[in-house]
Amino acid sequence: MNGRLLLACGLSFLPSLLLARPAATPRDLQRAPGLEHASISISVKRVDDGRVVHEYNPRLSLRPASVMKLLPAFLALEKEGAAFTYRTTLSHSGTIRDGVLHGQLVITAGGDPALGSACFPGDSFPRQVVEATRRAGIKRLLSPPVVEERGDPPRVPGSWPWEDVSNYYGALYHPFNYRDNTYTITLAAGQPGEPARILAVDPPTMELALDNRAITDPAGRNDVWIYGGPLASRLLLAGSVTGDPPCYPVKGAMHAPSRAFARELTALLEEEGIAVGRDGLPGDLPAPGEERRVLLTVESPPLEEIVYQTNRKSVNLFAEALGALVDPAAFGRAAKERLGSAGIDTSGVIIEDACGLSPANAAPAGFFTDFLAWAYPRSPAFLASLPEGMVDASLAVYAAHPSLGPHLRAKTGSMTRVRALAGYLFSPRDGWLAFTIIVNNYTCTPRQLQELLRDFLASFSRP
Repeated sequence: MNGRLLLACGLSFLPSLLLARPAATPRDLQRAPGLEHASISISVKRVDDGRVVHEYNPRLSLRPASVMKLLPAFLALEKEGAAFTYRTTLSHSGTIRDGVLHGQLVITAGGDPALGSACFPGDSFPRQVVEATRRAGIKRLLSPPVVEERGDPPRVPGSWPWEDVSNYYGALYHPFNYRDNTYTITLAAGQPGEPARILAVDPPTMELALDNRAITDPAGRNDVWIYGGPLASRLLLAGSVTGDPPCYPVKGAMHAPSRAFARELTALLEEEGIAVGRDGLPGDLPAPGEERRVLLTVESPPLEEIVYQTNRKSVNLFAEALGALVDPAAFGRAAKERLGSAGIDTSGVIIEDACGLSPANAAPAGFFTDFLAWAYPRSPAFLASLPEGMVDASLAVYAAHPSLGPHLRAKTGSMTRVRALAGYLFSPRDGWLAFTIIVNNYTCTPRQLQELLRDFLASFSRP
């Protein structure tokens, strides 16, 4: 985490000349209303021989936003293979006597980012656990189930903005992940100027202390943010709701998914007739080396499917998981070393995270284009993951041009005053092109910029 004339920022119309013809060169882009003060980096090269077709400031380092996701997507596939899966297991220690588990029920995390994800609807993992528990003959637990997480706890990248950390796109990658590490607060409008009401929190077992300062403003817009860090004991809701729609959902980052899951699982076990005692403390694990019996093993979707969702839906959590597959401690360094060893110039490349959320990330367009040209023949799964013109909503504005729609495969990137686009475009003159366009600090609307970039790209698709 997003007739139409091309309007100049601050003006009511764009000169008819620009509307009537494509912006044929990067310098035309630089002179376009709203881009006069922007920083622009462009690189277009033929895939087959690397020949430069067009470039403008190709070595200028700019914020790439979600275009950064291309790197962990490809490198994770290269390292682990398209068929790789994560595994999550359910086991118990101790013994079962007369339906009572004299031991502990343990879910051992395997790093699966897709467990319970909205991107992969299917069997409910909590229900799978309940059914496996029942099949084992367990009718009563003496203590609540626990989640065993291995590895270091997640760290918030120091460059992530405070206003992003507790919203859904700031969900951290944990050893155990559940429901995209996301929860939802549903708000309803009150009287104008009065606080909005909190109707529900999903999952209902979330333990949230909320300072609700969201107000009702029918003349405003629906725009509510959640503020607070991963260890905050209280979160702030700020912004406004209009009452249209009557119920407005706000998604937050679940900073302790293992605890939220354990509470949800406990409630479901009891609902299904399996009693849960309170002996021991939540989170207690069996002693090291204590024998366990495995009751259930759940595998994630294949890595190629996770990569597909990462690029098609721009899921930050998945991108961070892919980055951890490449190197759990230093993705940025590992990515630059690998691509540098392939002969790609990584000077000017700054990688602070794997998903592109950090505004401290920076890279030249030429870097991404060289990477894309090198990657093109190396991974069918990577190519298949890229959004397609005439298929994916993220490319809708670009695909509206008849010569671009069926010939465009590209990842978009966006954040405040940042728009980027990188991928492949088929040209009747030059064959497949690898291209990257990064624009920072534009002052027109995002739609206006997209239309300018669309017309620029269309200049390469003419016979």
